[in-house]
Amino acid sequence: MSDSFLTVEEAAAFLDSNPTVEWIDILLFDMNGMPRGKRIRRGDLVSTAKSGLLLPASVYVLDPRGNSIAETGRLWETGDHDIPFRVLSGTLKPVPVNGCTHAQAVMVPEDGCDMDPRGVLASQVSRMAEDGQKPVVAVELEFYVTQRSPDGNFTLVTPPGLSADAERPMTFGFEEMDTLGPFIDDVYRIAEAQGLPLDAVMQESGPGQFEINLKHAEAMTAALDGVLLKRAVKAAARAHDLDATFMAKPHHDWTGSGMHIHVSLVDRQGNNLFAGEPMSPRFRQAIGGLRASMPDFMAVWAQSANAYRRYVPESYVPMAAHWGFNNRTVALRVPHCSGAATRIEHRVSGADANPFLVVAAILAGIRHGLAHGIDPGQHAEGNAETLDGATLPTAWVNALDTFRSSAVVREAFGPAFQDVFYRLKETERISFERIVTSLDREWYAQVA
Repeated sequence: MSDSFLTVEEAAAFLDSNPTVEWIDILLFDMNGMPRGKRIRRGDLVSTAKSGLLLPASVYVLDPRGNSIAETGRLWETGDHDIPFRVLSGTLKPVPVNGCTHAQAVMVPEDGCDMDPRGVLASQVSRMAEDGQKPVVAVELEFYVTQRSPDGNFTLVTPPGLSADAERPMTFGFEEMDTLGPFIDDVYRIAEAQGLPLDAVMQESGPGQFEINLKHAEAMTAALDGVLLKRAVKAAARAHDLDATFMAKPHHDWTGSGMHIHVSLVDRQGNNLFAGEPMSPRFRQAIGGLRASMPDFMAVWAQSANAYRRYVPESYVPMAAHWGFNNRTVALRVPHCSGAATRIEHRVSGADANPFLVVAAILAGIRHGLAHGIDPGQHAEGNAETLDGATLPTAWVNALDTFRSSAVVREAFGPAFQDVFYRLKETERISFERIVTSLDREWYAQVA
């Protein structure tokens, strides 16, 4: 697939239509799914459209704190060369809060880059297109809204007017959404200005926790919508002196935040290849491939130390690769639907994961199942947590080892990306786990 870039005419028309915009964030998304880039002045937009921008290749291999990770082998060994980037056409949009003085646009490497997560997804989509298949995807994201700390550090303090009692979650209620109505209004205002197809918002099961669903779209668009929705939520929160976090498990006693992905396949005529009574053979094989490859991609579903704290019993977070019909205790849920709406709901990922890689890994699993005719076995009924089955590697070290040695990952992501992502995350894991915390001392110092 080929990208189209922002033209000078498109940039000039945007400036004419948005006279209050003074700054534009030109951003990409690194391996973590975090936005990185440059903020340019209004007067530099046209020249940026014409010539693009240069950023160091190491921008893709920063850890979540913004450190360049030499262990990836993409720093000193390569000279950390610059990569030419161009602004992606159709992504230049205003951020309509705080007087609409800011806008944003997404940039992509002009000649591709083997460390670009978006490129990994593009490869999966292109391979499916060669087989006459187009994935249709929708992203659902859960997040917490908190009070904003005066020193800029994150604090998990429920905003005034919201229940801070985890035993009183008010799930599917309206009170908390009413209290934060102006914030939610701004999320939807930003989304409308940016063309993000937001669907329902709902009150979730944690103090100050919400879920927003995106409507289905082609896979590349849906993944981009996912990362831009996170940015929209955070921008709206800042506008109301709040914080928002997509951290997978912000509190040990509160429910975690997940990213659920709905996916189906259509042919060149738009027919749903999963439709059948009750299931087409392709649908069964797709589920079979997703089940078989799920442990291989666990390091993508759970990309941080914190993400693994989300996998606890009786939390609607699957820890084994079961599938079932209209059953929220399984990893692969077939929602109550039929015909053109037939789809899989993938329920494994934490909300902090990179949507480009999550969707790419799901498509890789589907391709794996179709290529090898993998049968998914018997579907689960009742509580899948009580059933025997292939458990997932819910310790980070095991998930990374599985990812590094996986032939399925190598075929899907390419050996270079597989190696660099492993090195990036293994370095993060080692750095995180070497820190002695106050809990270590509280639990062990006097009994050792």
